[in-house]
Amino acid sequence: GKGSFPSVLCMLGIPAVVAKVPKIVVVTPPNEKGEVDDAILAAAKIIGITEIYKVGGIQAVAAVAYGTETIPKCHKIIGPGNSYATAAKRVLANHIDAGLPAGPSEIIVLADEKADPEKVALDWMIEAEHGPDSAALLVTHSKELVEKVVPIVNRQLEKISPKRKEFIETNLTTYGGVILTNSLDESIDFVNEYAPEHMEVMTEKPFDTLPKIKNAGEILLGDYTPVTLCNFVLGPNAILPTGGFAKTYSSVSVQDFLKRSSVGYASKDGFENVRDYAYRFAKVEGFDTHGLAVKERK
Repeated sequence: GKGSFPSVLCMLGIPAVVAKVPKIVVVTPPNEKGEVDDAILAAAKIIGITEIYKVGGIQAVAAVAYGTETIPKCHKIIGPGNSYATAAKRVLANHIDAGLPAGPSEIIVLADEKADPEKVALDWMIEAEHGPDSAALLVTHSKELVEKVVPIVNRQLEKISPKRKEFIETNLTTYGGVILTNSLDESIDFVNEYAPEHMEVMTEKPFDTLPKIKNAGEILLGDYTPVTLCNFVLGPNAILPTGGFAKTYSSVSVQDFLKRSSVGYASKDGFENVRDYAYRFAKVEGFDTHGLAVKERK
């Protein structure tokens, strides 16, 4: 409940509507007045979602996993949360499809010696303001760049609210900071090992760097593509895997609300063409009735 995020509801709700999910339930923590924030309600109305419950955190995850007198049991829960909500989804993964692990927020700004220190400083702070448990890293092989960026961050901090300033200062002394490497290639190796949620490529030739990035939830290229754009207006879905899970998970899309069934059919001629091969597998694996079903079939 650290803020109101109508953009998150849009990025979750719109793919679900496009996928024709028959029942969409929203759980969201109430504000200090015990109400759902107006911006959340407006987004829900635009999307066409009408079932909203004022509950967040681990109790919201448990409610949709098991069902309560008020909240229906659901098949799947998708969306970001703090470290407790993310842990709850993993603990209850046997009861509900917990989707991709999303939260707390992460960013890596990958920069070289040609990067603009002002833009690097501004973008480095973006995810750090999400909360004290977020992670914001500047990864570069240029010590000179770091020496220019840090004073700029300190100057920019004076322009923001005390709440967000505290989040950033906490972040940059705990999970965030600078990773100074020996080369751009070493920086890229670090990125691929860390597998960040968001990453910005602020190198001299970002499109040359792009093919080398193997693990990242979102890759933003160049000086004019801050996370801000992708969070709100650019198009890529900003509900992304965190905690290194970008190695195996992807961003939220319509595909997260769809499933597949395998369908098979064999004609009589087709069956005759493959029955002997199936029988061999059955014999090797020791399944007698599997073998009989093809061997004795007339």
